[in-house]
Amino acid sequence: MIGFLIALGVALVLDLLLGDPHSRFHPVALFGRAAGGVEILCRKTFGNGIFSGLTGWLLLVLPISAAAWAVTRFAGEFAPAVAAVLLYVTIAPRSLLEHAEAIRKPLSRNDLAAARRALSMIVSRDTATLPPSEIVRGAIESLGENLIDAVNSALFFFAVGFLAGSLPGAAAAAVLLRCANTLDACWGYRNERYLFFGRVAARVDDLFHLIPARLTLLAVAIAAPLVGGRISRTLRTGFRHRHDHPSPNSAWGMGAFAGALEIRLGGPTVYGGIPEPYPFWGDGRAELTTGDLLRAERLTTASTLVFCILLIIGVSLCK
Repeated sequence: MIGFLIALGVALVLDLLLGDPHSRFHPVALFGRAAGGVEILCRKTFGNGIFSGLTGWLLLVLPISAAAWAVTRFAGEFAPAVAAVLLYVTIAPRSLLEHAEAIRKPLSRNDLAAARRALSMIVSRDTATLPPSEIVRGAIESLGENLIDAVNSALFFFAVGFLAGSLPGAAAAAVLLRCANTLDACWGYRNERYLFFGRVAARVDDLFHLIPARLTLLAVAIAAPLVGGRISRTLRTGFRHRHDHPSPNSAWGMGAFAGALEIRLGGPTVYGGIPEPYPFWGDGRAELTTGDLLRAERLTTASTLVFCILLIIGVSLCK
């Protein structure tokens, strides 16, 4: 248990101090490039169907996860440090906050062009003509959704892996989650090219985020009073809107943020010039300000810490 706490704490401190380095040599970036090569190989060998995508998924994810297990297993007394580094490269809480800040600061100076450009770096919706309130909405929705994908799911897998196989299991599970999530980002599209080849990557990613997404609602609710929200309202809002998104997991985080901040998110959103009629999430204030984005950033940090506490409690009870 001590090793788990050390690894978890060191990983969070590393992220706080170093953030997520934007480099083509970052392990996730290298994995993404490897995915391109494996895709070409699998399509040439097995075609463009589901089996080909499954083969590519297995070829990429299993060896790297096994390598993470082996490196940690044979690190001896340095196992907590190795597990911490591996967990660090799978989470990105500081990166979420930096992206939000890059939107909030120019927006507070009324530099809409810069704020729109910054938002376009993290969302796929059209941003060129968005008014300030919609820019803030997009940024907050990104925080709510990516808190699950970029932070909490890896932390959850790290905890479950520790219960199953001590620190080597924790490291392997966190790496497994990040590999699967990256393959979803590479292959998990509902278009002609990836409809079948990317189906396994998309479905596995949905499955892996299932429990972390629901636990994220609980963590956000517990953290809500720290930003002026209410636990009961956050839980009700997040649960009410849990199915109001094509993704089976995303609305749990975005609905939770809407409830905790007592604002309204969602609604019609334009992608590539085509409006998508998303429902509204939350019944709070619709006109959003940079102050709401700052509160959302604080909620992201607080929710991450609460989520870690919940995991520590769970691990201590199960060990």
